[in-house]
Amino acid sequence: MNLDFDDSKRMHYGVTKQERVKMLQRFIKRVDGKLALCKNVPLNRFSIKCKDDVGPAPVIGWITNVLKRRVSELALDISSCWDWPMSTAIDGCNTMVQEFWESCSVSSTSLKRLTYLKANFDSLVEARLDLQMTHDQIHKAKFSADDPIQHEGLVGNATVFFIGICNVRSLYLSYNTLEPLPVFNNLIQLTVKTDRLVGWESLTALLKNSPNLETLVFEGLLHRYDMKCQSSDECLCKPWEEENIPTCLSLSPVKVLKIMKFGDIDEDEDMDKMMDQVEYFLETMPNLEQLIIHYETSIDEDVEEVLSQFQMVPREGLTECRIQVISDNLVLSSI
Repeated sequence: MNLDFDDSKRMHYGVTKQERVKMLQRFIKRVDGKLALCKNVPLNRFSIKCKDDVGPAPVIGWITNVLKRRVSELALDISSCWDWPMSTAIDGCNTMVQEFWESCSVSSTSLKRLTYLKANFDSLVEARLDLQMTHDQIHKAKFSADDPIQHEGLVGNATVFFIGICNVRSLYLSYNTLEPLPVFNNLIQLTVKTDRLVGWESLTALLKNSPNLETLVFEGLLHRYDMKCQSSDECLCKPWEEENIPTCLSLSPVKVLKIMKFGDIDEDEDMDKMMDQVEYFLETMPNLEQLIIHYETSIDEDVEEVLSQFQMVPREGLTECRIQVISDNLVLSSI
């Protein structure tokens, strides 16, 4: 059974305050009455839409009621100035898999989908985002990369949300983040988790849109190699043919570059790609002052060899860069 209540159409601007209060009271009674009448009926979806301030007490009562009845889909569109203490109640529900929530906070371990319309976090300083996609969405993202028609329907689009957090100073992104990204003027630290199945085209745009970025952290250096790797404007890896350096690297303000999980590979050729990638960063990032590599190896000779090779990368006309390679057993520095 689905229960849907929409009182937003009744809230006309010409209605007096007294009339609005009466209409709101009738709306609350209608919801209470329907829930009581159907108390023994299994409930799949519960939806409330009300553009006047209902207040927390009735809403909390309704939500508590439907959660006890193991509702699987919850939709709330309620204008309110109240601070909603609903996180604990919802977290206790292990049946709800979809939720539509406006102007309220929520925490739920069983939740699979959250729709949040008002994304405005001007005071947010740090954000850690791991946007999960279904297997079908991942497949679509992989195989539409070279098809401009399919690419128009980008999966997992959270552009409005990113605009709402564009004032953050520290940002962590998982490899599933495939959004058109806004300008992050305040961003000074960016951490990116990489994956061999996901390309870097969105990352180049993000770096261009982060004019004050100081620290860039990679969790791994793997990405999907495709035709876009030939273009200096759509990938960070060294182009297959001689082209201009990507502007996101040649004009990069980044001073500190950290590479985590260096050497964490599945194939020998992956190590060569990682080495080439770091060398390319050293050759092209003009303001780089420190390169820190966390090398996943227990062999000291490998650490020494990696440091030696990176020290030979020319940085003519660029700032002096201190290189540090860290393993489980050893810490080596160029200076």
